[in-house]
Amino acid sequence: MNSEASENRPAHSATGTLWSWHGGNGALIWQLMFSSDAVMGIKRFPQERKAAFFCLESSTGRVLRDDFVLTAGDENETPVGDGWMIGLETVHGSRLVCHTYQPGSPEHLGIWAINLPEARVVWSRPDLTFTANLGDAFLAYRSIVFAGFPERDYVLIDPLSGCELEHLGTAHERPNQLRDAAQSEEERQRILLPDTVFDEAGHVENINHGATSVTVFHRMEPVAEGVPGWVSTLSVSECERLVHEDVMASGEPMPVFNSFLIKDDRLYYIREREFLVSFVVS
Repeated sequence: MNSEASENRPAHSATGTLWSWHGGNGALIWQLMFSSDAVMGIKRFPQERKAAFFCLESSTGRVLRDDFVLTAGDENETPVGDGWMIGLETVHGSRLVCHTYQPGSPEHLGIWAINLPEARVVWSRPDLTFTANLGDAFLAYRSIVFAGFPERDYVLIDPLSGCELEHLGTAHERPNQLRDAAQSEEERQRILLPDTVFDEAGHVENINHGATSVTVFHRMEPVAEGVPGWVSTLSVSECERLVHEDVMASGEPMPVFNSFLIKDDRLYYIREREFLVSFVVS
């Protein structure tokens, strides 16, 4: 990474404005979601078992909020999910919606709507589990026990307030219909994700967007002291002309998949776990 980008100052490439943001030493940029003018996400620090939210202006990389830790709102400011077990569900307008996990389970639990630039929890429903974003409502459920068996009691809640709009009950037919009709997050946020194929040398990921082709080659190569590791190299071509190239990861024990995307006309990719890089593509 060049020195300008590493210091979070805007740089330029042949494709347009380029910026890079450093999440911190030891960070792992984990999940990204988008509002109309911002990129929001979670960065994790595996050695310390902690996680925090960040929010950047999408056009410049300017930091709108960093190192925001979601807490339960009690007097002890207890971190939700032990400060580690949190994830993203969806966005509604400029609000980021997240969850924690059920104890000892990969199942999600709780819904928190956050205004990240203001570092403020707008509303929370720790009693519910998110199912789908229907646009004007969220489909959610609470876990109940009837006659000794677990059941899901479905509700529709207001994305603006978290208040219950309609109680659907335990029948599954209508909730399943609503969930199946909901847009995927990729469609809702207008995100292009890569397709993965194989060539003679390994894994290849690719996104085609107008005249632009973004390709990541995952190759097993000798790295530190001749020990083999996976190297992921990104290349961006416009009308078959190479305009940008970067090493996203090197010396990894496995290929680093799903670390780039296109949102509208802007490419985002994660470099060496800690850096988020973005620039305009045609």
